Amino acid sequence: MERLGYGDLYYAPAASGVEKIRNRWLEIDSMAGVGIDPDVNKIPEEIWDEVGGRSNLADGMLLFNQQVIDATAEYAVDFKVNSNFFQGELGRRALAGTFDYIKANHPNVLRVCDGKFADVGHTADKIAEEIFGELDADAVLLNPYMGFDAIEPFVKWKDKLVVLCVNTSNPSAQEVQGLTLADGNPLWRHILRESMDSWNYNGNILPVLSATHKENLIGVREIVGDMPILLAGVGTQGGSLEESVPMCLDSNGYGLMISASRAILYPERNAEETLQEASRRSIQDLRTSINLVKAA
Repeated sequence: MERLGYGDLYYAPAASGVEKIRNRWLEIDSMAGVGIDPDVNKIPEEIWDEVGGRSNLADGMLLFNQQVIDATAEYAVDFKVNSNFFQGELGRRALAGTFDYIKANHPNVLRVCDGKFADVGHTADKIAEEIFGELDADAVLLNPYMGFDAIEPFVKWKDKLVVLCVNTSNPSAQEVQGLTLADGNPLWRHILRESMDSWNYNGNILPVLSATHKENLIGVREIVGDMPILLAGVGTQGGSLEESVPMCLDSNGYGLMISASRAILYPERNAEETLQEASRRSIQDLRTSINLVKAA
């Protein structure tokens, strides 16, 4: 695959989403992102009061998302919206409204649909049309373990990004992803090589890698070049910024998207602090922590 640009760094010429991420890193000096996982049972009462009660589900979810988005956008590389939290007709309305809001008000922030989808080709075509066509997401999270025919309908959208959950941070991931193959490598590393080489004909595939097993990150840049990595598992899941970030930086000193969800959506508030103020403080803290490691 041709390698160009990003200074003298790795650049996928067809993937405008990659350019968007890189421009954002340089614009705000941040690799922090926000996971939008709105649990209706944790949305503050003041949100429900403002929309007239919990019966107005779509309005409440959307207002909550909008407040967090506006509070954090200044420091966010991406908004990773977990579509599984938006169930039923009202949930889907809030999901569409959330993507529309980000696009209209914060167009420089990457819009990611986190569905971890995996399905056969013709069904995958329909999902890709909904995510990339109707929602107009910049990127989608997929499960690569069904093979390339479940991934290709998304890869065909050459100006969109396909983020593959190659090595994840959930506790039992290693039971499958860590299986040792005949060549001595774990299954996830084989998937990483396949996805970055033979699958990646449009240069728009990125990996999710886990910070929870630092030894797994050794040598990953030799495989992915300077393509962005979504680094999962930092914080409450046990991954350490100090141990993982230095191994994953690209040649320009960036290279990562590191999202927090609960700490930003449902932060502990100081006295008299609003939700927006607390969420903003939380992402500022994440950005500062990442940048301190980056500069070390």
